[in-house]
Amino acid sequence: MKRFLFFAYRDWAINIFKNVQNTDDDYILMTNKELCTVEFIESIKPDIIFFYGWSWMIKEEIVNNYLCMCLHPSKLPIYRGGSPIQNQIMVGEKESAVSIFKMGTGMDDGPIYYQEDISLKGYLDDILKRIETIGIYGTLKLIEDCKTDSIEFKEQDHSKATYCKRLKPNNSEIKPEDFIIYDAEYIYNKVRGLQKPYPECYIKCKKGKIILKNIDYEL
Repeated sequence: MKRFLFFAYRDWAINIFKNVQNTDDDYILMTNKELCTVEFIESIKPDIIFFYGWSWMIKEEIVNNYLCMCLHPSKLPIYRGGSPIQNQIMVGEKESAVSIFKMGTGMDDGPIYYQEDISLKGYLDDILKRIETIGIYGTLKLIEDCKTDSIEFKEQDHSKATYCKRLKPNNSEIKPEDFIIYDAEYIYNKVRGLQKPYPECYIKCKKGKIILKNIDYEL
């Protein structure tokens, strides 16, 4: 029997966990970052640790001593870093990928186990559903390969790596000058990419009133 430990934060990541379990193995889900410790993981002794939809740094001692796998929604090695889906949508990318890779001490630079293309058409919830569906398939494949000791990796081409920065809530503001600087497609992409569960786009008006997508305004 194999033991698989999942650290998941986003809903799509938790849904992947729920859809890959079977009765032959032991599956553990953790959503509390405070339990991502060397001591806790040593008590579990997992065969694989999955970090899906996880926003916090992992200690080197964990990465160096366990097989740690991450799902990153970009066609690695491009768009390493934070908020990859939103950054890709906002710059007008039409296609991306789901990449499952072995974690190391660098940022999203570990060897790739699985990579499958996805479309970036539609709104964020449509795209997250595609990530979830493909993530389930890739994770099930990884689990089966783990059972037969047949996991294979492919090194990333680091010479082609690009990086993006994690977006902050104030990046969701659409300013009056944006309508002069950017074209309509950029504004459209920003609105469809910055949606719940992430900070939604907003316009700040007179007297501090804020126009949001789903309500008239809030103070």
